[in-house]
Amino acid sequence: MNDEQARSWTDGLSAAKRVEVVALTVDEPRTANWIAAEAEVAHETATKYLTRLVDDGKLRSDTRGQQTIYEPDPVGQYLVEMRELYDEHSPDELAASLEDINEQIRTWKAKYDVETANQLRASLSRTEDVTDERDRRQVAREWDHLATRRRLVEDALRLYDRFPSERRSASA
Repeated sequence: MNDEQARSWTDGLSAAKRVEVVALTVDEPRTANWIAAEAEVAHETATKYLTRLVDDGKLRSDTRGQQTIYEPDPVGQYLVEMRELYDEHSPDELAASLEDINEQIRTWKAKYDVETANQLRASLSRTEDVTDERDRRQVAREWDHLATRRRLVEDALRLYDRFPSERRSASA
């Protein structure tokens, strides 16, 4: 792959958007220098937009020694995802999603004879099969993801109780 193909993700994106995309997708805290390099902007530009993202509640920052590091704000992300579920899905669609999630978790509980993802992780010491061990690790990660997703869906459904006519009145 040539340099132009590798950089194509930046095409058409403003500096602010590039900084936001990079900063909101990191999987560990990163410095403004690192984010600037990835977003292909100057350090000062990155710092300006990172400060704005912190002020907007999308990122959180922490000073460690001489460096400030940035990472996505988990509460802010949760609220954005919950709002998207509320805006984009009906209560019936959310309920169906909740049923699917619960069924998958019940299946894993029965298959592995455990009650939680962490119990499944603890069961790794009782298996000698490398493939089974890898499968259990993967299922535990998926289980964690589905547990978070279930909480999001449940909270989005609660929004319908709290604001029953808000979403539907706008589209009616």
